Amino acid sequence: MSKHLKTSALDRARADLAAGRPDLALDRVTGFLYMLHRRGEYQEAAYLLLGEIHFAMKDYARAGAAWMLTAKTGPEADQAEAAFQARYGREPSNVLHALKPRTPSELYPEPVRERLKALGYRYRPYRPRSNPHVLEDFQERSRGVRPVEVGCLFFLIMVAVIGLLFLLRFVPIFK
Repeated sequence: MSKHLKTSALDRARADLAAGRPDLALDRVTGFLYMLHRRGEYQEAAYLLLGEIHFAMKDYARAGAAWMLTAKTGPEADQAEAAFQARYGREPSNVLHALKPRTPSELYPEPVRERLKALGYRYRPYRPRSNPHVLEDFQERSRGVRPVEVGCLFFLIMVAVIGLLFLLRFVPIFK
């Protein structure tokens, strides 16, 4: 994706927000973030804008979730983080589930890296729900015979043996 496309998507979302359409801005930014997540990329400007949109919509907890993935500080960020903790608590698994970090830790700013490390975050590449095996590469699939395949083969052999014994015992042609 070219830098021009990234900038223009965020610029359109900013224009929507300035025009009093935070719902449309939210749709644009979440679509943009989806593309970043699929690629394992990070762009702080997108999360800052997402936080601004949620803050404008008075959803302070979600604004806090977005801004916790940035290096943003200040009274708005503090208010949003307090609302986030009031809604989601401080339990690391709840916090990570609400934050939804989707990028390798080294791409985040230093304060975010420290926060994610304290929460025990480990990056996992994006896998679409519709086809979770899409990212397997050929070498991983061709490692050998899986146990389920051995079980199926054993089952087929047993069915063949039982069928052959049935034929030998009860069918007059084979006697």
